[in-house]
Amino acid sequence: MNNTNKNKKNLVLGFVKTYEFEQIKPFVISLKNTGYQGDICLVYCDLSQRTIDLLQEQGVQMYPFKEFYINLPYYIGQGGKLKQNKKIYPYLLLNIYPFNRLYTWLLRGASKLAKENEDLIKAHVAQYFLNVPSCNRYAIYYLYLSKYGEKYANVMLSDVRDVVFQGDPFDFEFEDGSLNCFLEEGEKTIGDSEGNAQWIREGFGEDALPKIADKSISCSGTTIGSIDAIMAYLKAMIDAFVQLKYHSWGIDQGVHNYIIYQGLVKKVKFYNNFRGPILTMHYTNEEKLQFDSNGYLRNDDGSPIKVLHQYDRLSPEVRNKIAVYRKSECTV
Repeated sequence: MNNTNKNKKNLVLGFVKTYEFEQIKPFVISLKNTGYQGDICLVYCDLSQRTIDLLQEQGVQMYPFKEFYINLPYYIGQGGKLKQNKKIYPYLLLNIYPFNRLYTWLLRGASKLAKENEDLIKAHVAQYFLNVPSCNRYAIYYLYLSKYGEKYANVMLSDVRDVVFQGDPFDFEFEDGSLNCFLEEGEKTIGDSEGNAQWIREGFGEDALPKIADKSISCSGTTIGSIDAIMAYLKAMIDAFVQLKYHSWGIDQGVHNYIIYQGLVKKVKFYNNFRGPILTMHYTNEEKLQFDSNGYLRNDDGSPIKVLHQYDRLSPEVRNKIAVYRKSECTV
């Protein structure tokens, strides 16, 4: 691992909402079992106090985020009986013209007035107006790292519920200043994938898709880089989110692929499945998986895979063969 400052820690940073401790436990316990010496921080929303307490007992730094929404009464039945309050999130307005254009115009104006704090203003506003958790997490990450990033050499932005660790995620060679992105399994390109193509069309327009349609799909759920590379990446993500024509669930994957392939992030290194530190498993053929005698998954060349992403897509039989998953499930 290239580390520009040996006195600084590494950080694994994730976002959790409404999960119980049991859903987060494999992520945290498997990472700690690798001997990882860096920090773990989870931005959280709508967690039980029990879950927060148990995570803090494991040494996880908990960073609260309070969503912004309006509670509207929801009535049903002939008598108009109140069933519950319905949460209305501001991002819903951003899918309606002219609110989406008005939001962009106001945000640009406010950030320009701020001058030196332009990026912080964008992130502060975006964290509330991108209330799809898969999207607003990038703004919250940016704000968190703006406060605490100087403590860290390298950062991993990671999904949580479907990630387990077989090794220290930073224990691989990468160039200083590089952003490391991880490709999904298979030969499908962005243009071949109905979901990925739709996200590009929805967010950036029909003309945008041909520009990157032939590119391999990079997964937005795991990204690793130096603190400077991660901050530049987050800034590019927020800038792109601000300009989106439509906000749909999962569109962060479209934004992620758009900015890295359009050159909006510099010095990007791509890793294929079974040839790098992270295995993205959604489309993986289970027959292709290579276990060693200790139940650890290996790359094609026999080298250890550090991170297993989307392991929950595997059949229960194969999932339970993964040693780090079994150990994390049995440990508190």
